[in-house]
Amino acid sequence: MKMPRDILTLIIYLLVTSSFTSIDKGSSEYIRLQQLEQRALQKAIVKTYVYDLTSRKDCNKTKIKYLGIVHTKQGKGFKILTVFFVFSASATCHGTSSIKIFDLNNKYVGEYYVGMPDALPDMLLKNKLLYLDIPEGCNLRKGVQINLEYGLPKTLFIPCSKAGGYLYNFNSGS
Repeated sequence: MKMPRDILTLIIYLLVTSSFTSIDKGSSEYIRLQQLEQRALQKAIVKTYVYDLTSRKDCNKTKIKYLGIVHTKQGKGFKILTVFFVFSASATCHGTSSIKIFDLNNKYVGEYYVGMPDALPDMLLKNKLLYLDIPEGCNLRKGVQINLEYGLPKTLFIPCSKAGGYLYNFNSGS
């Protein structure tokens, strides 16, 4: 029996996202991540910061990228970070990626969990998140723009291929 591509894409997406280990919000790595995010927000320099939070040779490094400030038509301002957080979980390393939103006083507002680091936007330009690269198998992602001028959408859709794309929900800080 042949399975339609959009159903297959959905099944793969569910398998990938369900395989991530939950983050212990009390862990020293997570607490350190929050401190480093605040440092990036205070510096407010558009750049990527790279940190080794696990101290393990076989793990990737955590990356925090300050993208800049979004100004909405409603007069609100938000600072945007992309975060690829690598942490230890028993004998292995795990990672999770998200687009994090803060107010202008660096208070956490919420985030979009995107799972893999290649799902993070590359830059912020004129209140739009931009995707510049083409990850393997996602030829429709290059050039995608997410307009934040009208506020933070509850859901982001990022196209990948003709077979479909990915939906990411906003998770508020409350």
